[in-house]
Amino acid sequence: LATIPADARVVGFGELHERTDRPLAPGSSALVALTQALPAIGDRISDLVVETWIVDPACGAAAVQATAKLEAAVRRPESTKPEVASLADVARAAGIQPHAMTLRCDDYAAINAGDRAAPNVEAMLTLTTRELSRIALSAVHHRDLAPAHRPWIAVYGGALHNDRFPEPGVDEWSYAAELDRATGGHYVEVDLVAPAIAAADPASQRAPWFPLVRAPADPARPVRVWQRGARSFVVILGAS
Repeated sequence: LATIPADARVVGFGELHERTDRPLAPGSSALVALTQALPAIGDRISDLVVETWIVDPACGAAAVQATAKLEAAVRRPESTKPEVASLADVARAAGIQPHAMTLRCDDYAAINAGDRAAPNVEAMLTLTTRELSRIALSAVHHRDLAPAHRPWIAVYGGALHNDRFPEPGVDEWSYAAELDRATGGHYVEVDLVAPAIAAADPASQRAPWFPLVRAPADPARPVRVWQRGARSFVVILGAS
């Protein structure tokens, strides 16, 4: 509440995905942090779009195969699934409508294209950007038709997709510019960084805010905020 501008319309929360091949942050991941914070900000959020999907049985073996490939490639810990479910439960309890991505059968085919054992990562990044943007835009339009609505649409996913200032070469995988145009400049980026995850991430180590990850935290004020630019913030969470 102290960080996000009062006139925000869409808030894109980004995380560094937990991986089993890197140090984990049990109970202190960005996903857990947002879930714990949701009751305090929930009365401002009408919809929560989450970077996850439910396998469509109508797409048959291709959907199962693509999902298995992705799970093996991204190396998410088993704790991620119940944490996502908990976030959705807390959202509903706060009167927030949760949304998951919808993958079509041709999307699963695109993920399976190429290497038989590995997923087509570029295809996954493209369709993830498409889905998060599509659902958020739909929610904005739907809520704007209502006589009164909560001011924020929240989107939660990887920090690549919510980036207001993406690096050249990966800008096509950020939904930020499209949502910023659609809301008349009222999109806000908030990256939630768990120190244990950032410390093992080479890209984070090169970021200008990384010294905050290493700096001793004030126990009275364990959360620190780095402003990357206009309506773009990095929130360094407490160590636990």
